[in-house]
Amino acid sequence: MVVAGRAADRYRPAVPPALGAAIGLGVRALLREGWLVAAGLAVGILRRLLAVPALAFAWGLLLEAAVLAARSRPLDLLAPVEGVLAAATSQRFLAIAAGLWLAGVLAGAALRLAFLAGAAPVLASAMARAPVGADGFAAGVAWGFPRVLGTALLGLAAELGGGGFAVVLALGAARITAASGHASPLLAAPVALALTLAVAVPIALSAAVDGAVARAAVTGEGPLVAFAAATRRFVNRPGAFVLGAITFAVVAGLATASVEATGNALTALADGASPLLLAGPGLLIAALATAVGAAVDLAWLGTVSALACAEG
Repeated sequence: MVVAGRAADRYRPAVPPALGAAIGLGVRALLREGWLVAAGLAVGILRRLLAVPALAFAWGLLLEAAVLAARSRPLDLLAPVEGVLAAATSQRFLAIAAGLWLAGVLAGAALRLAFLAGAAPVLASAMARAPVGADGFAAGVAWGFPRVLGTALLGLAAELGGGGFAVVLALGAARITAASGHASPLLAAPVALALTLAVAVPIALSAAVDGAVARAAVTGEGPLVAFAAATRRFVNRPGAFVLGAITFAVVAGLATASVEATGNALTALADGASPLLLAGPGLLIAALATAVGAAVDLAWLGTVSALACAEG
């Protein structure tokens, strides 16, 4: 398997590796560049912290409204509730809170894309046994971020279109089923097909977009070229992309849930302990779950990079 980066790859049929081979490439690359998990953990923590300003503003203002209302009407037990409701329904409060929340979401998305722009070339170089290390990561973030951002925006438009298509199919299937009024063998197949497509199309588009983003980060292609090349490779082996996306999504969910459940079970043994004493283990469990999620995410990044760029 050789990581593709040559222009000739655009013009000849490119068959991605099998899913098992791609997973092997991605996992081995991650093991060689294990420090990326720590970087992914830091990015995950920073993305969570970006939600703090909106939460702090909302809770602080609502608490202040409750205190002021209680002071102005000390004999009215419902005064704090009325003060909170008045503040929460204020247009200025809603606008500021929504703005802070949206800013945190956009900053978190940009931070994740910057991380992908740096991590994908590092993993690809590890697959090619030509490691670039931290210098390659920094170069990817500095020079690859604009291409990755453009590809991600193009992919977002495609996913929104696919989501709308899925919603229309699902609503159409439900309307046909309701209008028929009874089970009809003639309608069963079209309705089943519509519902299947409503589920499959968003998953397939998400996997293809992941491949396009990874390809833009690894090969340095522009958004349109990377998206077109990743689409061709997806069409050549759609099962590998879709099954890989589903597999890693399930693994990520189960792994993080297992870590959190194990941590909760251990902290439950210390029932009755001071909340301050439990704060440390709670933070450690949350960090461990984030690290596990980052490792699975990086393994999928390596896998989809192999599917989008390597020759089978």
